[in-house]
Amino acid sequence: MLKKIIVVCFIFAVSSMYVSSEAAEKPETGNQSAAELNTTIPVKMKYLLYLPENYDEKEKWPLVLFLHGAGERGDDLDLVTVHGPPKLVKNGKQFPFIVVSPQCPEDQLWQPVELTALLNDIEKKYKVDKDRIYVTGLSMGGFGTWSLAAYTPYRFAALVPICGGGEKFWVKKIKHVPIWVFHGGKDTAVPLERSQTLVDVLKKEKSDVKFTIYPEAGHDSWTETYNNPDIYEWLLQQVRKPEAEVKAAEEKEAAARKAKRAAARKKK
Repeated sequence: MLKKIIVVCFIFAVSSMYVSSEAAEKPETGNQSAAELNTTIPVKMKYLLYLPENYDEKEKWPLVLFLHGAGERGDDLDLVTVHGPPKLVKNGKQFPFIVVSPQCPEDQLWQPVELTALLNDIEKKYKVDKDRIYVTGLSMGGFGTWSLAAYTPYRFAALVPICGGGEKFWVKKIKHVPIWVFHGGKDTAVPLERSQTLVDVLKKEKSDVKFTIYPEAGHDSWTETYNNPDIYEWLLQQVRKPEAEVKAAEEKEAAARKAKRAAARKKK
């Protein structure tokens, strides 16, 4: 008899928990209520990895993340070797840094959250100098370079976006990052103005930005760029600025703007 009572009580308790849980999850109709999403989104991404020949001889290495263009999307990694650093490595070029070249799935664009997950994983597995991580990309990858940097503005030491573009508010977040921009003067696929607009914002913010325009080049402004050894020498000279230092400068600028607005209101 006692066992039956215990079983009945247990069933009642479980049922009550289920009902109360179900009631808690059911939103109130005719009104709004607070809710929360807490989930894990899997990231699956193919990529090419290049480690320098003397990789084991040093404790840490600079890293270059290369983002390809729209034509290299898919599930065939060999497509990624058509342009940029992966092409040079395939042809025998040796670099004094790690090169990570992911592949974007067909019909998709570069997603900053996924690229961030990739970099986090690379940092765990390999000897990466976290103060010397650089991003470069062409066309769609140029857009991806701008957007990834804006998504994690304190992570990168320098950027080299080629024939890309983005939003003006993106670059205001990364005005402390050295950037060397490239574009073809006769580019009809991604007009020169897409880069020029962002460069103008950076110059107004007194950023460390360089802009190289190839007057006679069309959309392919990347071949000459990636064949230029000066690009890699410039990259390797750049070191990430401490986040605390950058944020302190940003807070100081914000305070100055606030004081200026207050002074303007008083004059009125």
